Amino acid sequence: MADYSLAKPNDPPASGWKLRGLVAVAESRIGLAAINWSNNRSCPGLLQNTRQRSYPEEPRSLGIPPAFDVQPQECDATPTRPCSKCCSDEQLSDSKQEQVVDSPDAHATLEAALHSLGHSGTTLCSTASNARPTVLDYHYAYEHGMITPSQVADRVIAFLERLNPDFHFLIAYDAADIRAQAAAATARFAAGSSLSVFDGVPYVVKDCLDALPYETSYGTTFMGKLRPVTADSPCVAALRGLGGMLLGKAALPETGAMGHSMNPHFGATANPQDPTKMAGGSSAGSAAAVAVGLCPIAIGTDGGGSARIPASFCGVVGMKPTKGRLADDHAAHGGYSSTIETCPIAGSVADATLLYAVMANISYPTSSMPDISSNKALPKLAAAAAAEAAKQPPRPLSLPRELLPLQPCSAVTGEYVVEGLTPLKGLRLGVFRPWANDCSAGVADVLKQTLSRLEVLGAAVVDISLPDLDLVQAGHLVTYTSEMAADGMAAGWLKDWSLRSQLNLDTRLFYCSALSFTDDDYTQAQRMRTRALASFQAAFQHCDIIVTPATPTVAPAMPEQANTTGVFDMAYNFSAIRFTQAANFTGLPALVLPGGRLMGMSLPVGVQFIGKPWAESSLLRTAAALEQQMLEDGLPKPLPGLAINPIECAVGVHPKARELTQKLWAARYKK
Repeated sequence: MADYSLAKPNDPPASGWKLRGLVAVAESRIGLAAINWSNNRSCPGLLQNTRQRSYPEEPRSLGIPPAFDVQPQECDATPTRPCSKCCSDEQLSDSKQEQVVDSPDAHATLEAALHSLGHSGTTLCSTASNARPTVLDYHYAYEHGMITPSQVADRVIAFLERLNPDFHFLIAYDAADIRAQAAAATARFAAGSSLSVFDGVPYVVKDCLDALPYETSYGTTFMGKLRPVTADSPCVAALRGLGGMLLGKAALPETGAMGHSMNPHFGATANPQDPTKMAGGSSAGSAAAVAVGLCPIAIGTDGGGSARIPASFCGVVGMKPTKGRLADDHAAHGGYSSTIETCPIAGSVADATLLYAVMANISYPTSSMPDISSNKALPKLAAAAAAEAAKQPPRPLSLPRELLPLQPCSAVTGEYVVEGLTPLKGLRLGVFRPWANDCSAGVADVLKQTLSRLEVLGAAVVDISLPDLDLVQAGHLVTYTSEMAADGMAAGWLKDWSLRSQLNLDTRLFYCSALSFTDDDYTQAQRMRTRALASFQAAFQHCDIIVTPATPTVAPAMPEQANTTGVFDMAYNFSAIRFTQAANFTGLPALVLPGGRLMGMSLPVGVQFIGKPWAESSLLRTAAALEQQMLEDGLPKPLPGLAINPIECAVGVHPKARELTQKLWAARYKK
């Protein structure tokens, strides 16, 4: 078993006068020396890994992982026992159980996703007045005149006017624009010419992505004025073309730099599961909006867990695709990042599949790769990044052939069931025990229960080794923060004191720390990335998916200073991304979904699946099977007590919505 040792700073949170003092020192002439001293004191291993160790590996700067060439193990089969290492014929291999979509057209990818859903396009929890309706619930209700998009818009706007001032789901919304979109969708349904199953379905977009008619503020008071928005981001344009109803820009901490939900300028985003707790971040508003029922889908971004952490805290599904899978990942924060990816967030695995399909791109957009040689903070790897981008082969979108296998209905409920079936037979789930158990006792219990359910579904749990997680931690820290700072310098606002001084204190301290890393540190971090990828490739010789908790704890309490000075909490920042940052640093796909609730509390606990490069299909299939098994075990999705169901008059339509899915599938694919 590999050694396991991650840095765990125990510095107390800084706020108020203490935070002001830290920022004053960090921004002074002795700031660099003070930051290096502080880092050496708080987490000495990080700087030792970066500055005192040598790595023979070539630096890997682009962040797009190669396809892993997993070699077959030596067979140990006997006449009476099958091989314990070889893949069985029924294993969930992508080549056997996926469909490949060659078209970049969003209508084509959506149709393929509907094919994947088959009968599993809805969930069993769409039965209560506070339920989160699915995309297909909305579509069926609209198609059959049970409610109109305009009526939904009125309900959503009323909810926002009443609760957004306290919960801060959205930084900006325009009631007139929402009603205009809804009126257009209502007219299309009246004319029998709806654009897609997304027509009139509400969604929100994290405020670091462009979406007309809004500014892109990145959670700051000034960035929205620096660059006018002239067009939608590609993922927003795709949803708009399918008729999606944009509600507004979802909240985030300033610049999306950290994994909390505090923003003194626009208000801290509260967790719908418990308003005294944080929603997580930085895609806080996106996850909270889905959790509270404002919309079934949302768009976020993820640079170290920014979509998966709030998904875990709020009890929804968050998926970070393989780096390079989506068209606008490089622009997620207004510039270049080798760790940030645009992500779907949804209330169910089925809806995450639909949204992922329309967001995905068939190949990495090399023409959009930034010339980081113009960014003086990162000059040494510009040529390497450009050369690596040019070598990337086309990556057609792949989706599950069936999100859940066809199976009989329950005679009692009329629902499709997985009980007694083994849809995950042959799937090997890898667990690195020292890493997976580095969490609270309650989270560890939920993970244990999750693994047991997955075994009931046919999967095999195997122990694996991941020896370089300390390098992942150090390398990701240097890479992520350096690239964030480099973007700020290139855009000019980080070196303009009149603008930089408008940032909140905790954000200013983050950027002071980020600017302390040198070009040599960055190059060294890319060598660590190469080694980390090799470690994960070796682990995937023994498994198909790696399973961890999503976060070490459930959602923490919202600090009292969340809406005043803010809080800089290094211990929380390191803890929150303990399990999520590896997928960002290596570029691997990862998916988080609710695994249960903490005993005696109302807070959800998320579990994470990490997959091989470009193997999102396996993650979606596995998550869908677990989600269904949990429902059959009497563990419905963690719905908050405070929630809105915008189509409440159409509650209970999900069996018919499933029938609609089957008809769509039959009409478009069954030959």
